[in-house]
Amino acid sequence: MPRWMLSVALPVLVIAALCITAVGWHSSAAAEPFAEDSPFRTALADSASVDVNSAPMVARMTRDAAIYANLVEFAIPVYSADSDTPRTTVTCRITKWGACPFAGHPVPIPDGAEPSPGSDGAMVVIDHDNRLLYEFWQARHENNQWTTSFGAVNHLDGSGWGTYDNGFSTASGASRLAGVIRVDEMRRGEIPHALALQSDSTCADVFRSPAIKTDGTYRGPDCVPEGARIRLDPDVNIDELNLGPADRVIAQALQTYGAYVVDTGGAPLSVAFERDLTAAAESPGTTYEQHDLQWDYSRIDGIPWERLQVLA
Repeated sequence: MPRWMLSVALPVLVIAALCITAVGWHSSAAAEPFAEDSPFRTALADSASVDVNSAPMVARMTRDAAIYANLVEFAIPVYSADSDTPRTTVTCRITKWGACPFAGHPVPIPDGAEPSPGSDGAMVVIDHDNRLLYEFWQARHENNQWTTSFGAVNHLDGSGWGTYDNGFSTASGASRLAGVIRVDEMRRGEIPHALALQSDSTCADVFRSPAIKTDGTYRGPDCVPEGARIRLDPDVNIDELNLGPADRVIAQALQTYGAYVVDTGGAPLSVAFERDLTAAAESPGTTYEQHDLQWDYSRIDGIPWERLQVLA
């Protein structure tokens, strides 16, 4: 048995299973969230119109000839809640953005839940019984009390795009779960939805429906608006590319469903992943490592990124 003796591996697996139960972690429980006609679940037509400014926008976003995988620090922890999950009050630390979306909601948060360790402090709880998504931005658990800078309560059967009435957990107004590459999707080798992208080149003041706002600051003529949908050119023959398992499944999703720019990020282009329960500072987790994603911010560089297209 490579690297580990069976006598060591079995207790570790038992402990891991107990930890998963304790925090209500359930990656597959919402494998295909949102309505069938959600923009995130709607396949693209090959004939979709390409933005007249697509080429310079793509050149700007792909100037590193790669996109980066947010696997640990800015990955999205996703937890599952049911009728037995403890419920608590969550207060918003930012009040100038309007009413806290969690006000009046006894919010289900599993014991042991933790937000992402990066500055976003992101976290999503899926309330299956009530078909709701509790989404947090900069969540904290201190002195046995949950607070968050802000967040959203979205509908699991909704469009994947929020409204001001529901709050917001991304800069564009997209659900924090929408477009996130799930651990189980990597295991299955299929991503049945559009992806969620972040870029350091998001336009200042300008966004595109279905986005409802933006945090972009870049004012160059090659900026990309939040809400823009991007695809891999359908003329690219993926079978002719020598792609690893992660690159291949991502390329297929980009051709079939595309991706939405949902937030500003620190890299030219990055893609959102669910945080693997087994992730640590030095590892993105077992599933991602098995798909040749060996560390946080792994470069995904086997896809011909210059063949991306920003759609009109």
